[in-house]
Amino acid sequence: MNKIFNTIKLSLWCAMAVALITFSSCDDYMKGKTFLTSDEVMVDEYIEQRDNSMSEFLKVADKAGFRGMLHAYGTNTCFIPTNEAISVYCSRMGIDSLQQLPVEELEKFMKFHIVRDTIKSADFVDGRLATATMLGKYLTTRTVQEGSNEPVLRVNRQADIVQKDIRVANGIIHKINYVLSPNPKTVGEMIQLLPDTYALFKSVMTESGILDTLTNNKADGEWFTVFVQSDEAFASAGITDRTSLIEKLKVAQPDFATDEAALINIFARYLVVKRLAYVADLSMSSAELTMATNQVLTFKNSKDSLIVNEYQTLTKFEKGVPVKKDSEWTDLSCFNGVMIDLEGYIQPVKRGPEAIYWQLTDQPEIKKMKEYRKKGSWYVFRPGDLSELQFGGKNNPTITYVVDNAFGEKNQYVNYDYFEIPMRPTLLQWMEIKTPVLTEGVYNIWICWRRGGSNNKFKTTFRQEGKEDQVLPNVFDLGEYFNTNNTPEVNLNNGMKQYNAKQKISVFCSRNCGAIKVEYTGRHTLRIDALSGNSQAAWWDMIQFIPVDQNQIWPRFDIEGNAIYPGTACELIAPADQVCVGDLLN
Repeated sequence: MNKIFNTIKLSLWCAMAVALITFSSCDDYMKGKTFLTSDEVMVDEYIEQRDNSMSEFLKVADKAGFRGMLHAYGTNTCFIPTNEAISVYCSRMGIDSLQQLPVEELEKFMKFHIVRDTIKSADFVDGRLATATMLGKYLTTRTVQEGSNEPVLRVNRQADIVQKDIRVANGIIHKINYVLSPNPKTVGEMIQLLPDTYALFKSVMTESGILDTLTNNKADGEWFTVFVQSDEAFASAGITDRTSLIEKLKVAQPDFATDEAALINIFARYLVVKRLAYVADLSMSSAELTMATNQVLTFKNSKDSLIVNEYQTLTKFEKGVPVKKDSEWTDLSCFNGVMIDLEGYIQPVKRGPEAIYWQLTDQPEIKKMKEYRKKGSWYVFRPGDLSELQFGGKNNPTITYVVDNAFGEKNQYVNYDYFEIPMRPTLLQWMEIKTPVLTEGVYNIWICWRRGGSNNKFKTTFRQEGKEDQVLPNVFDLGEYFNTNNTPEVNLNNGMKQYNAKQKISVFCSRNCGAIKVEYTGRHTLRIDALSGNSQAAWWDMIQFIPVDQNQIWPRFDIEGNAIYPGTACELIAPADQVCVGDLLN
């Protein structure tokens, strides 16, 4: 087949040469110009011409109808097993050759070994690859050190890369020493195969009945992520058996204290999320809704760790539990999901409404950037760049992330950073913002910004899945000034307040959008729609969600993100070398 392709290419070049000689206009066009041709080979050509140790893979490609794709221009990453690897695999399968398998099986074989993206080994992380295979399932990679041997890159816990980053014209080849195959066992089946050191977890999942769902549900598009806890993890919280677990859950879930079956059911479902979420996915998520009604898991990145359920408000702190990244059960792909192992114990907790003072710039993509809170940095985002702040409109709207160099009277943004947002009907017409986790209750929503423009008005809608939209009553004007002459109480009655602590100034504003009712604990959506205006951008800093029966005026925040309360000495409000302007007593 390669000879046929080469013949076709030679014929085309000959035809072009004849055309150039025959038509002087073409000859004139070519004069004085430099043209480059490439002798780079395609995936199949590389194997045939330079490395015959992968030739069995090409035989499978021919029978499965994939040779054309391996020869065409494109972006592919191919994990190709050696001939010896395929021979060992066939022996274990009890067949002489892969050619004995039906075409449908060979198609799946090819699709699981090919990613339609170019992924260098330098882009591998300990976890799933950024792009799924053609089969729609993810491959995982990790660096493995065994004894005194050199570290190796292991793919899917099945094969080691023996030669990496082979560049070809249509992608990259990673040569591997064993055949890759999807895990045929469901999450439920893999739970049953956990060792005895997970005995309590296994018994709870079985008793609750959730194990049957995880075992038998194989429907397309139905995925489960299960958080696994070992007996050692339970013991870290003083839990050694079912009885001590029940006693712990009675305190966490007082509404069900007399119903042991309900407690076990809530606990087991709390450890299951109904989507496919590897560590890489969870590290980009602030929270996930579990199968336990109205219960969420929260996630926080801390250096190289992913922390689950660290809970912090201005008055409360609960230490979180790290994901056990080096566990053989973490990022373990299953037929219908993935498993994640935890270093400690987590449980569902009943909480009342808590004030959340949230910086809008705390978006997962930004927190991973080198520009995050780096003074003097800025970065422009386009629609679709941010997973939890969607926006759109006319004329290619953008949002700019900015970090100030230093404090200034007109630069008092919390933690120095903010979004420059050109909200107006002629440009950025709408935004949909994923909220932080809100517990059940009634909250006032405060938006904190530095004014900009004139008559740039918008409305706000609060959305909860499965519930009616709540359109908030107060229409914003991003160009309005804060009244520095009124008392805090008068401003509050007018729906305004001071939120920055160091110096009161008319251009830094906080306005109450109105009250919302959060009907179940979770992450919800704020929808912002531009109504009028056609002038400059404003600068958005914080969004505060404060229960209606709690203090709306205090705390305020200084430029370092510290909560400031009445009577705080000026030198304790950052920056310490600047004078205070405004009332710090009430």
